[in-house]
Amino acid sequence: MLHLVNPTERSNKVKSLLAIMMFAAASATTAFAHHELSVPQSVQPQAPAAIQKVITGTGLIQQIDKERGAVTIKYGPLQGLNMPGMTMSFLVKDKAMLSSLQPLQKVNFELTYDGSKYLITKITGAIF
Repeated sequence: MLHLVNPTERSNKVKSLLAIMMFAAASATTAFAHHELSVPQSVQPQAPAAIQKVITGTGLIQQIDKERGAVTIKYGPLQGLNMPGMTMSFLVKDKAMLSSLQPLQKVNFELTYDGSKYLITKITGAIF
């Protein structure tokens, strides 16, 4: 025997089923969000700390910008950074470090790299 469903009755059943599915999805989302918020801080993953590299190098001063606190150095390869020798401008930790430097002076320097920025933390005249 064939049972025919009234189109209005079918529409109401579909609406009810959709309402139940939406309620279930909303409940699951709320439960998941609540679970995420209730996880203790010590268990949540932490962002890795920036690893600071300290490298030493030698080079020849090309230019000094005392106002900006930067020095341009032509240097040899920097092994700790896998950088080939080149000429590059670096900021210095303290502008006072530049007061005794001269263009074309040979220098030893200590360079820090935090993953995004280079900074000269020590610079002294060198004997080659």
